[in-house]
Amino acid sequence: MTFTRKSGLHYAWIILAAACVLSIVARADSASFAVLVDPLVERFNWKRGDISLAYSIAFLASMPAMLAFGWLGDRYGARTLMIGASLMISAGTVLLGMIQDLWHLYVLYGVFVGAFGNAAFMVLLPVIVTRWFERKMGLALGIYWAALGSGPVIFAPLFRWMIETRGWESAFMVIGLAFGALLLVFSWLIRTSPGEMGLSAYGAEDAAKEKPAPGAADAAVSLRSVLARRPVWLLTGCHHLGCAGHAVILAHGVSMATHQGIPGLQAAGVLSTIAGVSIVSRFTFSLLTERFGGRTILSLAVFGQSASILMLLFATEAWHFYVFAVIFGICYGGEMVGFPIINRQMFGPKAPLSSIFSFEMIGASTGMALGGWIGGVLFDHSGSYTSAILVAAGIGFLALPLALWLPRHKRGVATGAPVAGTA
Repeated sequence: MTFTRKSGLHYAWIILAAACVLSIVARADSASFAVLVDPLVERFNWKRGDISLAYSIAFLASMPAMLAFGWLGDRYGARTLMIGASLMISAGTVLLGMIQDLWHLYVLYGVFVGAFGNAAFMVLLPVIVTRWFERKMGLALGIYWAALGSGPVIFAPLFRWMIETRGWESAFMVIGLAFGALLLVFSWLIRTSPGEMGLSAYGAEDAAKEKPAPGAADAAVSLRSVLARRPVWLLTGCHHLGCAGHAVILAHGVSMATHQGIPGLQAAGVLSTIAGVSIVSRFTFSLLTERFGGRTILSLAVFGQSASILMLLFATEAWHFYVFAVIFGICYGGEMVGFPIINRQMFGPKAPLSSIFSFEMIGASTGMALGGWIGGVLFDHSGSYTSAILVAAGIGFLALPLALWLPRHKRGVATGAPVAGTA
C-alpha cells in the first residue's frame, strides 16, 4: 500500500494484474486437457472415452466446490482460500506425473486440479475485480477475461512440448512446482475488497460526487433476498443453456471438420481460431456490458452464438469452418463475460456477489458437461454431426427469452441498492 501511495498507482491495478496471472495459471491444466489425451493413450493404452471422463468429472466436482468457495469468500475473504487452492493445484499437478491407474487420473485431475482450479479462482476472481473498480469496471473485467482466454494459446503447446522433451513424470514435476510458486505469490497479493486495506474502489471518489440513482441506498443485501428474485435464476438458466450450446462445438468442433475431410492440423486450427478471436470479444463485450447493460449485450451474444452454429450445416471446406470460427468466437467470448458486471448492476456492491456468481457458474458447469456429452451421443446414434449441430443451436436459442426477460440496465444502479421491480 505504501508503494501505491508513493507511486500514485491504485492498488486496484495490482489486484487486476494478480487476478489475470492467477486465472491463466490456475486453469492451465484444464485448458490443456486435449493435448494430454494422446500421451495417455500411448502410455497406458486407455480408451479415449475413459480418459475424457476425467474432463466431465472436473466440471461435476467443481459444482459443490463453487457453492462452498462462493459462500466462504463472501464470509471470510478470498486470499486464504486461494492459497489453499494453490497448494491443491500444485500437488495435484505434480502427482499427475506419477499416476498408474485410471482412477488416479479421475481423482487428481477431476478433483485436485479441475474442481479447485475451476471453483476457487473462477468464482472468486471476477467478483473481486468488480469490487475494486467503481470506474472502468468493464475495462478491468475485459482485461481479466481476455487474459483467461489466452490460457489455451499459451499452455497447450507448452504442456505438449514439455511432455515430449522431458517425459511425463519430469514435465508434471516442473510444471506443478512452477505453478505452485506463481499461484502462492500472486494469491498473497489478493484482497477481497478495498476495505481490507482501508482504501476505496478505483473511481469511487468521482462516483460519490455524482447524483445517485433514484431509490439507491448503500445497504447490504442478503443472499436469501437475492435468490428470491427472478433475475438470478434467469442468469443461471442463460449460463446453463449458453454453455451447453457452445460446449458441443468446443468438444466436437475439430471432429466436425475432420468428418468433412479437413486435415487434422487444419481442423485443430479451427479451435485455435475460436479461442484467439474470443480474446478480443471477451474484452470488448465487457466494456459494452458496463455501458449498455446486461440484457442487451447478453441477448445479442446468445443470438449470435446460436445462429452461427447453423453455419456448420453447410460447411464442407476448410475456409467455411474458419469463417464460422471467427463469427462464433466473437459471440462465444461475449456470452460468458458479462455476468459479474450484471450482478453488480442489479444487486449492488454489498450483495454476496461471490455466492451469486457461484450459482450462475453451477449453471455453466452443468451446461458444459451436458453439451460435451450430448454431442458425442448424437454422433454415435446417427453417424453424423447434423443432429448435434441442430441441438446445439436449439439449446442456445432457448437462452434468448431468458436474457430478454432481464430488467433493463439503469446507469448508477451499481453504486446503490438492487434494481427495483426485479422481485
